Amino acid sequence: MATNITVDMNKDIKELLAKISGCEEGTAPFNHLYKYFVNQINKHNTMYFLNKKEVDQSISGMSDKFNFHGFSTQAIALQEAYNNYIGTNLSMTELMNRLNVVKFLLCMSERPTQKFLENPERYVIHREEKKSEIDWALYLREGIEDWTPTYDSSDSTSSLDEETQDVMVKGNAPKLPLIIEQITEPDVVIDFRTCREQLLNTIQHTWYNVGYYFDAPYSDHKEANLGLLWEKFLEEETMGLIAIQKSTVLSEYKVIREILWQLFIQHDSATFRFEGDELKPRCDVTISSMRSKCFHSFLEKQFMPYINIMEDFRQFSKSMGVVDGCYAESVPDTYRSYASSLENLIRPVKTKLVRLEEKVRDQESTYTLITLASDLKEIFEPVVLLHKIHLQVIINMDTHSNLDCAITLISRLHNSLQCSVNNLDQNLRLTLLLDSLYHYFTVVNSWLMKNEFVDYSGEFPIACSSDIDGDNAETQDSEMNQAARSSISDSSTYSHKLGFGLNEEETSCEESGIIKIIRDHVLQIGRNLHLLRILGKYSLLKPYSETIHQEFVRKSLEEIGNFFNIDTTDILSERKAEEFPETEPKYKNPVIPDGSNSNYTDMEKLENLVDMSDGFLMVAFEEFFIEKPTHDVPTDLSLFEKVSKVSPSFFPVMNFFEKIFKQILDERFTVSGLVLKDLLVEKYLLEKQLEFLRHVFLFFDDLIFPFYRKLFEYADMSKKSWGNVLRLTSNLRDILMDMYPEFYKKCSVVVGDGWMLGGDPSESCNMVKIKYEVEWPLNIVIDSKQMDLYKEVFQFILKLKWGLYTVNHLMFTDIEPKKRHKWKSSTTVACKLKYLRFCITNILNSIQHYIFSFVFLRNLQKFELEFTKASDLLTIISSHADFINETHGPVMEIEDTAFNNLLLCIKYLKSMWTDPSQITLEKLNDADKLYVSSFYAINPIISPVYL
Repeated sequence: MATNITVDMNKDIKELLAKISGCEEGTAPFNHLYKYFVNQINKHNTMYFLNKKEVDQSISGMSDKFNFHGFSTQAIALQEAYNNYIGTNLSMTELMNRLNVVKFLLCMSERPTQKFLENPERYVIHREEKKSEIDWALYLREGIEDWTPTYDSSDSTSSLDEETQDVMVKGNAPKLPLIIEQITEPDVVIDFRTCREQLLNTIQHTWYNVGYYFDAPYSDHKEANLGLLWEKFLEEETMGLIAIQKSTVLSEYKVIREILWQLFIQHDSATFRFEGDELKPRCDVTISSMRSKCFHSFLEKQFMPYINIMEDFRQFSKSMGVVDGCYAESVPDTYRSYASSLENLIRPVKTKLVRLEEKVRDQESTYTLITLASDLKEIFEPVVLLHKIHLQVIINMDTHSNLDCAITLISRLHNSLQCSVNNLDQNLRLTLLLDSLYHYFTVVNSWLMKNEFVDYSGEFPIACSSDIDGDNAETQDSEMNQAARSSISDSSTYSHKLGFGLNEEETSCEESGIIKIIRDHVLQIGRNLHLLRILGKYSLLKPYSETIHQEFVRKSLEEIGNFFNIDTTDILSERKAEEFPETEPKYKNPVIPDGSNSNYTDMEKLENLVDMSDGFLMVAFEEFFIEKPTHDVPTDLSLFEKVSKVSPSFFPVMNFFEKIFKQILDERFTVSGLVLKDLLVEKYLLEKQLEFLRHVFLFFDDLIFPFYRKLFEYADMSKKSWGNVLRLTSNLRDILMDMYPEFYKKCSVVVGDGWMLGGDPSESCNMVKIKYEVEWPLNIVIDSKQMDLYKEVFQFILKLKWGLYTVNHLMFTDIEPKKRHKWKSSTTVACKLKYLRFCITNILNSIQHYIFSFVFLRNLQKFELEFTKASDLLTIISSHADFINETHGPVMEIEDTAFNNLLLCIKYLKSMWTDPSQITLEKLNDADKLYVSSFYAINPIISPVYL
């Protein structure tokens, strides 16, 4: 809308809804209706302007309908009420408001004539006697002489002489004015004979309502009286001993008309009746040329299938709308689109039935039941196929969710295109599919183009994670922005959902390719645009003249036409009325002398009829003396007609519509992913943030070598201040501040409790952790779970670095035999220690080489390639998630096998290396066993054998 809904407008809307729906304000049904109507008003940018002439014609048509059904009093009351309500001195604004109210009431009216019959006491019209009115025209003309033109008595062609042959006009004698008596009530001339004939040709006749009726045939031939002869034969054979109920005999003409009426609505009649809820032919009714049993079988097989099919479609259509004054909330909108498509496909069939009924009623040719069966078979060919399709694609709405119903309908229509039995079947399925996709594509168009995600029925595969109310997109974005910035603790959930997620309800059929594109591609585009709007990028997408559904239908038909080499320009173009060149006006009478008629009079001259100098009067009276040419206004082709013209035969449907839908999405919204990527990289430094995490947590380029080297030195010297947080944080920030001035202040070192108690230096690796939180919006790409993976990899590499540091600082001179030490077999012990040191150094270097040169480098190259190619947020998130997961997996595989045993072996080696008194044979054997078990567990991982 151009403006927001004011308080007064809200009050009027609520009052109108309360009057119409009958629901009390504040109840759940009322709130649902109010929310729906307010949303519809908010999201529409145009208004519907009525034409008074159009409303006048609608009221006049309603009055004619009342008169036709015998409610003349109500017809007069309706017309008077309308004339009183739509006055003559209303302003344009008030007039449009009242016209809109009248139009709304017309649209909401439901079976008024039936209501008159059901409740006659409620529609008693009390008419007031009209007061006599003053004839102001006569009053104002009082005392003014009437001007009468003088005529030349010699003119033999004068119209006066022709009209008054028995009156002699002498000289210039004045002629008395012609006085026309004013009639207050017009006389109505009724042709009773004509009215009786019309009454006999309608259903208001005896044969239609009485229990028994006998229509004697006109022919005396046996073939025309077979049914009557059969009953007579039975009576003669039984000789009155058995009471034989006589059948009602109708003419074939009347049976044909009843069959045609039943096709429009099922009802009790002379030929058909309800048995429970099912309509069946009467067993005691026949025509003179058939036995009742044969007649019943003939109706059952030839006509009842068509009647039942039409009734099935009517019942389905009724279930889509208003039931008992309440809006059917549980009906998916996709079903409503499908029902509208069904109605459009059946409408031409109904038109043919109306023409067929008119043909039968005229009785200008011989028309039999066999002829009717043949004609209905041809007319109902597409309807029978439609009913077959309908039974295949529709599931019970009471036992299935709206999501299941909608997805099943679209998927079955789409997948069944490959199983069409003929070209007509394929065209019908394609038409239903294109129309049924209207709601889904409307939701996609509204969400992506206008930032309005509206799915009240819950049938869309994507759901909004939070119900955000707002008058416009900017209000919604500001609220989402505040919520996202203020809830960093919940950033992991928000980063995955981004306000929207998949509807996880189970469906009863295999999803089609279009549904999969909506679940994957459309969801990601929506997340991209949602995040861009939160970041302040509103004017990103250019406007399109077509909606996504309109473009999808147009491109689908164009591609089908291209397959058959058919030019679709004329088929798809809107048919506009031709502009005919202006021609000279053609007058109804020779009011302007043109020489063609020499018998015109002075009163027929244009200047005597109207003041030609007054342009307003010339335009106002133009239609009275100028004949305007009439031109046929072309009508647009229906969707089925367009499909039939571009698809004369079968066409390949494998991935046909998926390709078109994907192409439309790429053309419209690919720019959103690229803009979002550039915004995250340039403004929020995403790429530099990822590089910072690799340097700090993955020891990339060994940038933090001074940090962990000092940590190991202080811990190895058993200083009580080795775990000083301020000193460790300062050391780390000094290393990072020059290269990463934007991030280093957010990075700090945390040491676990109990570090001051001293103990094993290797435990310092488990107690030291780096604390770092990725801020919004980068935490959408790097969430808290991935940060935990970074920290786990950091802990492992830190322990690996400690092991290498410890082993490399075991000097050979420390275990050389000296005179003051008298070891037993000192040479053998020293060799064993040196050998163990060499083996441990070798496996630690192998692990380090495997992690940095194989796992980390390979995953980094893959990530950089995918990040460069990424064109949307999902690709960025998935590529980074794959990188850290594939890096974390092999690292944790090594740690979970026997890496802790290897660290324990290093402790044994260091203790024996630095203190010879602890060297024992048992301890040497334990250290050797630990190494061997670790080697055989780790070596297959870091040195795989490729066959």
